[in-house]
Amino acid sequence: MMNWDDYHKEEDAPAAASAMAQSGIATSATPATNNITRAAEAMAHIDIAPGLEELEMGAQRVSVDEKAMINCRADLNQLVPFKYDWAWQKYIDGCANHWMPQEINMIADVATWKNPKGLSDDERRIVMRNLGYFSTADSLVANNLVLAIYRLITNPECRQYILRQAFEEAIHTHSYQYCIESLGMDEGEVFNMYREVPSVA
Repeated sequence: MMNWDDYHKEEDAPAAASAMAQSGIATSATPATNNITRAAEAMAHIDIAPGLEELEMGAQRVSVDEKAMINCRADLNQLVPFKYDWAWQKYIDGCANHWMPQEINMIADVATWKNPKGLSDDERRIVMRNLGYFSTADSLVANNLVLAIYRLITNPECRQYILRQAFEEAIHTHSYQYCIESLGMDEGEVFNMYREVPSVA
């Protein structure tokens, strides 16, 4: 770790190196020569064909025929031309359907929840367990989309839709958190139900 107290001492390093050189202390060049020889030999045996193929692929325009859902060899960064119009349309539809949890007025729900006669104990349990179940389930769906499915899909417009769907799952989880916070529930209890309540797990 760097010590700021020693910062000014770095200026003395070139002078010390110069003094060592003048004193006649020689360093062996043999290890460096061996490393260069080994590197040159390794470079002579490298197969550059895959790298050249990748460079050539990225240097040309993508045609629709080259795009595939899985195992595509076309450039993933080129969104158009579309091969799967339905995937792009689903992405557009998802964007048009965008909402955020804070847009929902919870005043009536909060009043009902806080009223001792607003809900029975069983109804309260159902609400809490539903929130506990779905907060975990939608988190798992989002993780599956991003960590498992996305990497296997090699078509840009399909990937675009998957990212939008993953964001929808994030909004769902956010909405459960918003309900839990608005109703004054114990967040730890609800979000840990999948660990602690067998019927939720």
